[in-house]
Amino acid sequence: MNAGPPARDKLDILIVSQYFWPEDIRLNELAVGLVERGHAVTVLTGLPNYPTGRIFPSHGWRGPWTETHEGVRVIRAPLIPRGRKSKIGLVLNYFSFALTASVVSLFRLANRYDAVFVYEISPVTVGFPGMVAAWKAKAPMFLWVLDLWPESLSASGMLNSPLADRVASWLARRVYAGSDVILATSQGFETSIRRVAGEPREVRWFPQWEDLRKDAAPIDDTGLPVLPQGFKVVFTGNVGASQDFETVVGAAEMLRDRKDIQFVIVGDGHKLDWVREQSAKRGLSETFHCLGRFPSTTMPAFYRQADALLISLRDEPAFAVTVPAKLQSYLAAGRPIVSCVSGDVKRIVSDSGAGIGVDAGSPRALASAIAELATKSPDERAEMGRRGRAYMEKNYNMDTLFDQLVEWFRAEKRARAAGHRTR
Repeated sequence: MNAGPPARDKLDILIVSQYFWPEDIRLNELAVGLVERGHAVTVLTGLPNYPTGRIFPSHGWRGPWTETHEGVRVIRAPLIPRGRKSKIGLVLNYFSFALTASVVSLFRLANRYDAVFVYEISPVTVGFPGMVAAWKAKAPMFLWVLDLWPESLSASGMLNSPLADRVASWLARRVYAGSDVILATSQGFETSIRRVAGEPREVRWFPQWEDLRKDAAPIDDTGLPVLPQGFKVVFTGNVGASQDFETVVGAAEMLRDRKDIQFVIVGDGHKLDWVREQSAKRGLSETFHCLGRFPSTTMPAFYRQADALLISLRDEPAFAVTVPAKLQSYLAAGRPIVSCVSGDVKRIVSDSGAGIGVDAGSPRALASAIAELATKSPDERAEMGRRGRAYMEKNYNMDTLFDQLVEWFRAEKRARAAGHRTR
């Protein structure tokens, strides 16, 4: 990690996110990384309840409401926990945080910040407390868009009515209008952001990253399951509607007689019970294995045992321009990737030479790609892994991206001091 900057360059940064430590998300690395660079960082967040849907035992209605995590000051707002498998619960979770965090922004946050950084993984409503905080502190608001609204809601099955679509579009438009700088994890987001915003907006590319320091960390596989023998296709992460397990299970069924090909699912989500039921119903017990959820720190141990890493998303326009953080982790792992995602992910896997990409929604194409990878020699697969790793180091290096973000903060601060705003 880079050494901290001189004191005169120290920035006071507010991060607004509905999710933060002890929830296991990549934003935690950014907050700590900014502190390690010598900046003062405050995070406004909610009571931790993801992914279980229940507020963590370490927190509750009695707090703690203010705490410190690795030098980051954490201020929490109450919210209604998201629950599991409930759309109503999720809506209440989203809007309760937007309301309570806006109140907290008015009465508990400082009057001055150099930048307000909003982490907009769904919901987009997190932008409203960010706007309140930016207005109070007279600071520029940076909106980092990881999920497109309303497209991602429609694609995941959350929206099923024209009225809900219009409401989601209105919310997104208001948040875009209240942002001084819009950052996007995918270059393909720009068209949608401009369309929903209803006006020309500059959209800067700020992808998710990978921490190269993890290479030096020891891999502790104590207590982890030993994966089955054979060509192991490993999927890690959320097992939800967006991940299109209909296609994944369909591909596994087509390869059912290939006992040498083993599917290993490491993760949890509201579709996991369905996946397990379908696996049993289709007679896949010998080749399809659902291991459940494990901490993110254990993922390298699973990557090390994998012969190929699987990424899949539904065949939806919003997902064709989405690049999940999982892709960066897979590239860093140095294992071949088999992707069943149309658009940007397929392009990256192809351009990097890291594996085989097929369009979303086709079990036959996915099964064919997996069978093709299984026939390649260990040396050929190792070369795919090396190419993917090199692509990651060039495009998704954490230190390079964090330094770029800090420079954007400083440039906006200077522009404001000079009486200008960058849009």
